[in-house]
Amino acid sequence: MRVEFLGHGLHKNHTNTVGHYMIDSFKNEDYYSFVGFSAFTKMSGINRIKKELLEASKKFKYLKFYLGIVPKGTSREALQFLIDNNIETWIFCTEDQIMFHPKIYFFQGKHNYRFITGSSNLTSFGLFDNIEASTFFEFSKTNQQGKKLVRQFEEYFEPILNGTDKNVQKLTQEVLKDLEESGFIWPESKTDAEFEFVKSNKKAFAKRKKIKFDKGSLGEIESKPPSYKNDADYIPAITQDYLNSWPDFFDLFKEFKKENREKGEKYSVTVPSDYKNPSLYNWYLKQKIYYKNKILPDDHEELLKQEQFYFGDAHKLWQEWKADTKLKLLQEAVDEGENVGLSQRYEYKGVRIGTWIQGIKKANKSGKKLDVMEKINDILDLSSKSRTPVDTATRFVNDLLERENPNKANFQNRFNSALRDRIDELPDEIQQDIVDVWYLVFDEERPLGRIRTRQKDRTEEWKSFRYNKSINPEGYWSLTESKIGNLYHWIRQKRENRTRMELIRKNFNQQEKSELRREGFPI
Repeated sequence: MRVEFLGHGLHKNHTNTVGHYMIDSFKNEDYYSFVGFSAFTKMSGINRIKKELLEASKKFKYLKFYLGIVPKGTSREALQFLIDNNIETWIFCTEDQIMFHPKIYFFQGKHNYRFITGSSNLTSFGLFDNIEASTFFEFSKTNQQGKKLVRQFEEYFEPILNGTDKNVQKLTQEVLKDLEESGFIWPESKTDAEFEFVKSNKKAFAKRKKIKFDKGSLGEIESKPPSYKNDADYIPAITQDYLNSWPDFFDLFKEFKKENREKGEKYSVTVPSDYKNPSLYNWYLKQKIYYKNKILPDDHEELLKQEQFYFGDAHKLWQEWKADTKLKLLQEAVDEGENVGLSQRYEYKGVRIGTWIQGIKKANKSGKKLDVMEKINDILDLSSKSRTPVDTATRFVNDLLERENPNKANFQNRFNSALRDRIDELPDEIQQDIVDVWYLVFDEERPLGRIRTRQKDRTEEWKSFRYNKSINPEGYWSLTESKIGNLYHWIRQKRENRTRMELIRKNFNQQEKSELRREGFPI
């Protein structure tokens, strides 16, 4: 079980916040459900996790909120957002002199549970800025203590979770209207929990007399000894709980092996430290520790060896695998005629090959990774790579696109000195990119050779195809040439060339951009 203290607000620029952990959990591919409890909820808090929350609401099996309602506590904007985005929400509103005050964020996944509980409300201050304290638990579904925690949580809150408590009601537009008319719900700017409190707090503090105190009177605080986990000689005990859970973890290990079988015999049995199930990684380390110290039970050792468990140092092994993977990708790019770039922006199939090559070159200066550099040179000639007309033109186009306020005179001089006399050496599509990007940035033509005009923008035709249910009932942005016709090659350019897609991205709304990304368009 992984347990961490989450404290934030006391130190500036701290990333150990409940908000950051929620964002990470919504993005984590292992998790598929979420239940959130909050006493006060504001749009200020939702806005800071909105992107990830909305993405999770589409892919999670279920996602629910249970929110406290007191006058001027939770805002109208927050509840309206949850209604508008079809996020299942239940409210707790009572006439009793009690308040629904828990702050719990519970994630369930294929392998793990995540449980965050503490003082953080679903507000910007609560999730990121106030001085707050919470506890983060992450544990395998086979962890007995963790299963007990989940069971206790679900049993205690059962009347609320199943909606049978008399004070619990599902949020609808009619319920929101009723809450607003009865004085419970107000616009965010008029709620008390943050806005008014912070303003009045500032006025009151200005009237205080600031009394100095002697820090020495607090006494000495004994520092905590270092964790035994940092002790290389530490050997964890073989407990009965460990022995009871060993078969379950062994099954998880075999599942991991199947998931990674394409990596090869040794790599598929080496669990990385950042694996999605931390408990499996801890179990994996224990097998190596027990084996090294000759205390690994014989039956365990026999089963592990049957699965080709790797008892050696895996760090070097993983580095070799990562290098081999990128070398294969580089070879594939060259074989496909890809114009491999060396800048940090260059990607091939989602991998920053350019950044990796530059890192290997830097390591070579210290006499490291020489064998990897030799293999790179066997695949790709780096000696003149950065000086080719295509590379020069590509950098010119990328810089022109990415510069916030490009100076036209500077780019004109750069074009004249580096490209003007080499235009004939450039492929037609690169010349076309220069023409189109120049018009996009400076709103004027950039005639080159026989290409005198910009490429026709066929976005409206493309959208007509996307929304034509008779020929495209599934609403895809790209199908076969027989379906799309002569528009096919224009669309294909946009999928294969980030620059071409960048030129027309302003023509699409957020929903359309999301659809395009899912179909592999670089937008």
